[in-house]
Amino acid sequence: GKDLSHNYSLNTVDICPVGALTSTDFRFKMRVWFLKRTNSICTESSVGANTTVWSREGKIYRITPRRNDAVNDTWMTDSGRGLFKEIESDERLTNYTVDGVHKTPDEAAAAAANLLKAGDVALVASAHSSVEEQYFYRQIATATGAKVFIVSHVGEADGILLSEDRSPNLRGAILNGLTDAVPGCDLSGLARAIETGSVKRLIVAGEDITQLGVSAELLKQVEIVYFGSHANRISQVAKVVCPSLSVFEKEGSFVNISFRLQKFASAVPGPRGILPDVAVLERMVVALSDENTEPSGMDALWQQISASVEAFAGISWRAIGTQGVAVNPGRFLELDYSETKNLKYDPVAFKVAQVELAEA
Repeated sequence: GKDLSHNYSLNTVDICPVGALTSTDFRFKMRVWFLKRTNSICTESSVGANTTVWSREGKIYRITPRRNDAVNDTWMTDSGRGLFKEIESDERLTNYTVDGVHKTPDEAAAAAANLLKAGDVALVASAHSSVEEQYFYRQIATATGAKVFIVSHVGEADGILLSEDRSPNLRGAILNGLTDAVPGCDLSGLARAIETGSVKRLIVAGEDITQLGVSAELLKQVEIVYFGSHANRISQVAKVVCPSLSVFEKEGSFVNISFRLQKFASAVPGPRGILPDVAVLERMVVALSDENTEPSGMDALWQQISASVEAFAGISWRAIGTQGVAVNPGRFLELDYSETKNLKYDPVAFKVAQVELAEA
């Protein structure tokens, strides 16, 4: 006689022993034995619940939890199960453009690099970018002398598997050196820098900065390189637009709430002709350094990351595995993170365990 209506109700479908309980989203749409299963990570919050993406012929039909006793046991939120629907939005960006003209990925990367070479650059990084993408953004910031800005996206937690931090990879950004503190929730500092003229060129990773304290009027004073999967007010005024793939269409990794490095795989192809961001960012890094090197795959890229990012030292792409690998938070352990206790994370106990581990 009680309604089963909360954000974890669909877990009953997963555990129903006879299949009597079904999801209205998936019911009668496809036989499960026809579907391909791909390991992924939920991007709803910093918990980083392990998931399985079920797809067929390039279409995703459902997402279910994947067991990881260190992260989410065998559960996930109902709201996280529907995130794949965003990839079918009419607002998806599907063309590389320079001044509104369609270009190839190589041409867009070259135009972006040439623009940034002029100096007075700021980078608006994102905690939704993968570790690998953030690694290249850090290289671009170093090569151009860019001021780096990043914002936190926070919401109400439920104490189970939805944390306050509504991004999957803030800790990845911290470990990659994009920031050394938990960022604020607006870009007022960037707005002041544009007003004073110290920033004239922007590279923006996915954020609609007009909702974060930078007015549309201020955008007229800067030239923008935009990376993102969906159209917004930034893509509409950007000089260079580079469409991004979603987490379901590329491979990469995130660092979750307890500094566990976890990887995800590509479940379905992205829009025709769109490359993963790491491929375009790597081309930009090469153009900025005037070096001639061949694009690297994930194994080779992780050799670079392992050699240059202290927290990831000794880790290879293959070593991350299906359950992830714990990384040492080091000096970033004591930062004022927003998350409170949930199903598998206790901030106080986590700090104690890390201190004891360091002393052992």
